Amino acid sequence: MFCLLLFHFGTAAETKVVDPILTSFSVTKTLLPATMTLRHHTITSKVYSCIRDGNYRNAIQILQSNLENGAPRSRPVLSLLAYCSYHDEDYLQSSELYEELLEMCPSSEQYQLYYVQSLVNAESYIDASRAAASSTISPSSPFFQQMKLLQAQAEMEQGLLSEAVATLTQCIEDDIDTVLSLAAIHFRNKDYISALEQYNVAQTIDDRSIIAYYIALCRYHLEEYGVALRVVTDIIETAAEDEYEGDPCLYFNLKAAILHAMKDVKAAKATMKEFMDMADEEDHLEAVTIHNDAIVKFGTDPATAIQKLQCIMAVHGPQQDLCPSETLGNILIMALNQGHEDLASETFEAYKHVAEELLPPETCSYVQAAVTSMTSPNATLESSVAEHAKRLKSQMKRLRPNNTASIRPGSSRPMSSRSSRPSTASYRQTHRDLAHATKEFEVSVKQFVPLLMLQAKALWDQGEYAKTEAFLQQHSEILGDNKIFCENMAHALFLQQGDKFEESIPYYEVLINSHTDTSNLLDLPAMALANLCVAHILTNQNEEAEAIMKAIALEEDNALAMGEVTESYHNSIVNLAVGTLYCERGNYDFGISRICKSLEPFDKNLSPDTWFYTKRCFLALASKISKLMFMMNDTMLHDIIEFLDDVEAEGTNIVLDDSISLTNEPTTIASEARQLKQMFVTLST
Repeated sequence: MFCLLLFHFGTAAETKVVDPILTSFSVTKTLLPATMTLRHHTITSKVYSCIRDGNYRNAIQILQSNLENGAPRSRPVLSLLAYCSYHDEDYLQSSELYEELLEMCPSSEQYQLYYVQSLVNAESYIDASRAAASSTISPSSPFFQQMKLLQAQAEMEQGLLSEAVATLTQCIEDDIDTVLSLAAIHFRNKDYISALEQYNVAQTIDDRSIIAYYIALCRYHLEEYGVALRVVTDIIETAAEDEYEGDPCLYFNLKAAILHAMKDVKAAKATMKEFMDMADEEDHLEAVTIHNDAIVKFGTDPATAIQKLQCIMAVHGPQQDLCPSETLGNILIMALNQGHEDLASETFEAYKHVAEELLPPETCSYVQAAVTSMTSPNATLESSVAEHAKRLKSQMKRLRPNNTASIRPGSSRPMSSRSSRPSTASYRQTHRDLAHATKEFEVSVKQFVPLLMLQAKALWDQGEYAKTEAFLQQHSEILGDNKIFCENMAHALFLQQGDKFEESIPYYEVLINSHTDTSNLLDLPAMALANLCVAHILTNQNEEAEAIMKAIALEEDNALAMGEVTESYHNSIVNLAVGTLYCERGNYDFGISRICKSLEPFDKNLSPDTWFYTKRCFLALASKISKLMFMMNDTMLHDIIEFLDDVEAEGTNIVLDDSISLTNEPTTIASEARQLKQMFVTLST
């Protein structure tokens, strides 16, 4: 929908990518059963035949039946039973059996290793880390490396990341499993730079596609989308030649997530479709794929997208491994964005017991405030906003100790002071403390902004733009140049008109100033750019407006020519807004020319929404002419007729609504263009 102004909350649905899991490749593959001699040769033959055929369940039944019939719980029998239980994925049973075997043979390094490995696979991480730490395996043993990798994995799964890193220092430094394990720990700690360094090292040892995938994943989390896209595209092309070594689900979902983050929704849809066409049926697709397909299609079919995510939650449950952790948050955000507050409330209440675990803090705070505000809007929101504002002010004070750092008024980022030169050690510690405090402050801002905008929206929806401005202004010192804050403050000022147009310009320009080599003007909201141009024009700064419009047109042309985007309406929207402004001020010659320009090329820019605003200006012009308030010259008439002819030719199949015209035909853009053309021809005579 063509929207004049959008009040932005800073929350959006997220695609799901699969993160690396700490694995010990040489450890988890195979367990070796101890040599076994059974009393009856026929039983021995049956058991080993089952193991050879991979039929571990039958082997377990034979062995258990033998024990129930009075056979002693000997080491060979228990060893085979533990081996079969492990490979039958009954890790709890195998851990109990290996524990029993360790009581018989406490010095067996193999049993110690297999016991810990079973505990890790059974997700009994506390017991696994304790058993690994108390292991008597010698550092010179071939099992020592594997044991320490398992211990590190168990510690990482408990959140003991520093302990896991310390454990890995006992492993062979340049071993591929050591490097990958260390990378996974850094990734789990969201230290993507360190993780990327380790994955780059791993790639020099092992060139498997999965390692390149992890490199692309780190780039994605570091928002280096261009590099990440090149890496994952190379993986897909190479994997296709090798009949997809590894899991293509990982590669295609990551590519779609990157394209979605780059706001190239069309390419993201195409990527998901390519992968889903490769799969058998949607019923057999992984939950991650169905989840991401719903996200990329949300813009065109929100109802189906929400239903798909609800289905994932219903089938897999919010805390199951098969259910992407982003699912719950995306359902809530989608429902709120579509105005389905009741659905958001019901979903939040149903999963309230796991909300804090599954939702990012900022999403949890926002959804909780949005849902509870339905019953007590003032009390809930005011209390939450006040609490967060108080916390932020306290954090700002901690960023200024002993003049080592200060906050620039109107900025959310700290600036280092040069007034003192502490010792190197002291400086490093201060720098680390400041970096930690800064990160904490930025996280708090991220949580605070959606709540603040939610409260401001209550005033906005009532048309109280002056009160909206005053409310936002109270928090300007904290938020400073936060983009969402500046965009909404600019909108509030812009709609008050008059002298406020000039005041809105600096806030809109914050968005322009964020334009860098890695992000272009097309990443900014089109209506914010349009409003900035209008504000410049209304304050007699036409040259500045023209410069922005030229820059937008240039970047849009370059992006389309390079194939970076498949469609863009920024230039069209800005020209339409500026043309409408000039028409409202009575300068129809220039205004109509801008509006005509805004729809070129017609095959891309002509739509029911753009046509709605276009025809309003033409009808206003016709009204002025009929009242003899404006005289249309022949050149202008010729341009209008030529423009409407082009619209008629392109708009033949664009139906405006379900209503039927006087000729019993559907109303199309072409039919309305014909009526306007007849109107202007009549007025000219």
